[in-house]
Amino acid sequence: MAAPAVIGALTGGAVAALSGGVEGGVMAAVAALPGGWPAVATAFALPLAVLAAATVTRSLHPSTAELYIVTYHTPGAHVPLRQVPGRLLAAIATVGLGGSQGFESPSALIGSALGECCARLRRFAPAPDEVRTLVVAGAGAGIAAIFSSPGVGTLYGLEVPFRRDLDAPRFAPAAIAAAVAFAVRTALIGAQPLVALTHRPPLDAALLGAIVLLAIACGLGARLFAAALTALRALGKTHGPWARAATGAGVLAALAWCGHALTGRWITFGPGYVAAAWTLGAAHAPAVLAAALVVRAAGTLASVYGGGGGGVFTSLACTGLLMSVCLERLLGHPPGGPLALLGAATFLASGYRLPLAGVLLVAEQSRDLGLTVAGFVAVAIGQTVMGDASVSDAQRDRRA
Repeated sequence: MAAPAVIGALTGGAVAALSGGVEGGVMAAVAALPGGWPAVATAFALPLAVLAAATVTRSLHPSTAELYIVTYHTPGAHVPLRQVPGRLLAAIATVGLGGSQGFESPSALIGSALGECCARLRRFAPAPDEVRTLVVAGAGAGIAAIFSSPGVGTLYGLEVPFRRDLDAPRFAPAAIAAAVAFAVRTALIGAQPLVALTHRPPLDAALLGAIVLLAIACGLGARLFAAALTALRALGKTHGPWARAATGAGVLAALAWCGHALTGRWITFGPGYVAAAWTLGAAHAPAVLAAALVVRAAGTLASVYGGGGGGVFTSLACTGLLMSVCLERLLGHPPGGPLALLGAATFLASGYRLPLAGVLLVAEQSRDLGLTVAGFVAVAIGQTVMGDASVSDAQRDRRA
């Protein structure tokens, strides 16, 4: 089990350096520009991402968000190592200039690429099953490092290729790689969970009723988000990549300006931490929260349509967070309670069909058995409402 630990350490270090430099450096500098210049800068995010994909990667399909899943399901396939620099450049352009995506998929790419390199170093002609094991471990390590959750990272590589299954035999190497990656990232730049639980109210009937309502809302919201992505992908087939990038850039810049005018923060920027900090930082009117939710989700959709090089993993959790806080305000619940965490976990689990990862996220962040059981119920309801839909077209129903 030394190989997964090495992969985890390398992945954690690489992800910490890349995400810290881009999200904490470039994106923060763009957001600090005076007046409306950050919105102007955002208009260049998608065209530059497409330029990197066309000239350096020399491949526009599949998207980086789908690459790990496609590679997993292709017999004898390998991570296209020559495409890694171009795909990372596209992600840097997208996230650094304020696209509504994050480094989750590029982080999974870094980890899976390191896993394949490790497999090739260990044997001149490694067995396909060994390659797949280390690629799975690397992908999970990338998610553990970028999302600050070793549990979610462990289950990402096992669950995300499927809609109703998981690759359980590879649990041990995935867990080792994810734990080491999280530890390295935390040691270098610290952890950055999306939601911090500040108090734990008793699980009374009122709270349980709110959790059920939230789970239904998250399932419906994730299903609507997935349907919108499917429609945009179909629409994108009728237009060239540059036309999509230009259209997406204009929409994204307008949404960035609207979001700032509404909240005073550039809530469309990055994977969702800016929007989450604004949401949890003060009590906002439900109408303002609902408007911010629409703007933020629309920004992610525009980024995907325009060919952004990032992922939607954290963006899904951020959408669930906004939805839960809006419901929290409507029901009169005090801020900082468990609904925000449960909403983020349920929306993410529903959108990407990751029920076990969603429950484990609640367990990690709450460290409370009662809330973990509530998370299990919420995620189960969300999965049921989601039906057969998913934000990923590359997922398969079950293992062959």
